[in-house]
Amino acid sequence: MTSLELAEQAVKVLDKKKAYDLKMIKIRDISTLADYFVIATGTSSTHVKALADELEFQLG
Repeated sequence: MTSLELAEQAVKVLDKKKAYDLKMIKIRDISTLADYFVIATGTSSTHVKALADELEFQLG
């Protein structure tokens, strides 16, 4: 799986879990840390934890 496919899959998982303000930002040209940042907003700390847990379950 390429980094783009992984980032796109993360966006899909987060969208299914009702994350808000989903953004996928390509940073490959400006950072050696990662190729993409995926940023999402949750409605509460419980929601954010559920988003993180689901990402880890689906992609981990």
